Amino acid sequence: MSDHKATIIDGKAIAQTIRSEIADDVRRLSETYGKVPGLAVVIVGQRKDSQSYVNMKRKACAEVGINSIDLDLPEEVSESELICKVHELNVNPDVHGILVQLPLPKHINEEKVLTEISLEKEQIKKGNTMKMPRLLKLCSKKEMRNFENY
Repeated sequence: MSDHKATIIDGKAIAQTIRSEIADDVRRLSETYGKVPGLAVVIVGQRKDSQSYVNMKRKACAEVGINSIDLDLPEEVSESELICKVHELNVNPDVHGILVQLPLPKHINEEKVLTEISLEKEQIKKGNTMKMPRLLKLCSKKEMRNFENY
């Protein structure tokens, strides 16, 4: 038998530390480049669980200073209209990551929509909040390239 004991961690305190670090990074980006990361949040329809999740993401962005670009579309939106909106987000220089809330309505092919997200944008997947530091890096690298081109 070993004498290993479980370590109890304070998840709320750890989460607050991570949020504080991200907020500091966002503040530095803003001071250095005059820009902050932008996360486009796309939701189709009025599913209560999806609305709740998306609202949490929007609140988290606001807490750390990330710009949340909200795109709420009706359940009846066509697949082609949704893809067109994704293309618009792809070329928007203020968008560094795109979250398309799943599931999408049955008449829309989720995989087809997700593959339309540009490789230059970070595809934020449900439950993967660890992508935020990468989102910050993408914003920083892009702004550095833009700054160097002036």
